[in-house]
Amino acid sequence: MKYYKNKKIFIAGGSGLVGTNLLIRLLKINKNVKASYNSKIKKIELKKYYKKYDFRNFKNCLKATKNMDIVFILAVKASGILGLKKNFTDNISENFLIRSNLLKSCIDNNVKKILWVSSSTVYQPSKKKISENKLNLNIDPYNIYYGTGWLYRYLEKLCFLYNQNKQTDIKVIRTSSIYGPYDNFNEKKSHVIPALIKKAYNKKKVLEVWGNKKIIRDFVYVEDLVDAMLKFILKKKNILPINFSSGKAISIFRLAKKILEVSKSNKKIYFNHSERSSANYRVLDNKKINQIVKNLNRTKLEDGLKKTIEWYKKFNV
Repeated sequence: MKYYKNKKIFIAGGSGLVGTNLLIRLLKINKNVKASYNSKIKKIELKKYYKKYDFRNFKNCLKATKNMDIVFILAVKASGILGLKKNFTDNISENFLIRSNLLKSCIDNNVKKILWVSSSTVYQPSKKKISENKLNLNIDPYNIYYGTGWLYRYLEKLCFLYNQNKQTDIKVIRTSSIYGPYDNFNEKKSHVIPALIKKAYNKKKVLEVWGNKKIIRDFVYVEDLVDAMLKFILKKKNILPINFSSGKAISIFRLAKKILEVSKSNKKIYFNHSERSSANYRVLDNKKINQIVKNLNRTKLEDGLKKTIEWYKKFNV
């Protein structure tokens, strides 16, 4: 990772799950890294590297990205399944402003390398692993991800247009459900893994799981994603959006069982709130990134869960 030495680097959304882990990794190479936070810094020892910004304001974006060599765009207005359903318009409009403002500010400030983390929500429904060339813009994304999926589709096209017309170097990684240390364990906003880990350690006798137990997902350990980002951004210009995940499917029922096993809990699993289910099947094909970027890490789910649970027990229980 010699490339990153002496570079000026900014992480937009540096206090989230991916941003915090990315900052920790980069500081081992280069101390000239800055990151943004919105409401809370998860690793308070790194406070001096953070500055608060509101990226809905374009002037803030210009200030944040000025004189930077590399910008990672991870900033997002987070919401769980309930948030997607109840705060649809706020979620879409604010996330559009944040990403589009940051991209434009990077262009105006002549940032050399930019990476934005997109999402598998761009894809249409599928019953098997889906690759980048299978994205069909004539078919809508899953209904639950309709707004988010179309927003990300638009932003990916915007990145493509900037690369074509402004000769920039914007890389886009589409990823699946991310988990790991520094995840969001807020019950209203957390995703399935942190939600189930938190429930595994509450006082209830059952593990309540929302949605349908047959839903299939593809989870990626955060440190693996950070590794992929740092390696992928160094590749040649104008590579189209690329998938990165574990590539291994698991049902929510099997996931819940595995979390109970790792946490050594004897709770029984109880499925509830079927209306809170998301897409039935969402698994990414990783062949393309495996060809472009060699020796990528893929942490086994059980090992990733152990690391996440150890971190959770140390800082939250």
